[in-house]
Amino acid sequence: MNTLNTVFLVLSLFIWGAFSAQTPSSHIIYSCSPSEEFGFAPADLDVISHGGQFKIIEKSESGKTQSFLLLGPLLGSVNQFTFFGTEVALTGPLPKVMQESPPPSERVANTGLKELAGVQCTPCGVNNWCAPSLGAAPNGWPGSSMPLEATITYSNISYRIIATSIEILTDKDFRRNGKYYNAFAIDSERTVVDAREFVELFQLSPPSEVVRY
Repeated sequence: MNTLNTVFLVLSLFIWGAFSAQTPSSHIIYSCSPSEEFGFAPADLDVISHGGQFKIIEKSESGKTQSFLLLGPLLGSVNQFTFFGTEVALTGPLPKVMQESPPPSERVANTGLKELAGVQCTPCGVNNWCAPSLGAAPNGWPGSSMPLEATITYSNISYRIIATSIEILTDKDFRRNGKYYNAFAIDSERTVVDAREFVELFQLSPPSEVVRY
């Protein structure tokens, strides 16, 4: 593990210790579908949350993955993907917070509860359902609570997610011998760059957003 990865891991563990007691931890698997005909959607989506941090993993039909680490205001975000054969970890700020608040008329019409993957959800925007018991939503996702059914939008692409499996986690799962110990570490084989270094590495115009959510 290189020095930057070590710094990220140490700072992450420090932040987890400060906030994990107050923040629920979970591993949620979502099914995905395009929100419009001929649109794009991953095959499925995994979200691991702990101590206010998130790892979002998109999986394609072919088995390829792209992951996003949302590590909090101090550490920002990391987009891990493959670009022209190079394994890249693109660092930058957190995506902008998105909080949907439906108009009063729609909020009244959409009252009640809905059960998704065994968890009770409440309306959190037009056609979106959130589970307050699972904590806050990742930056850039709709609703102020964790959405279990929602439309994820970035740039001119959007797709629909619905939770199919929810695993409640504890601090033990993130300790040295835990299943998710390295969940928020940058993959060791990746080239770690910020937006300027990414442009220099590939001789491209700057990416419009570091994390697309």
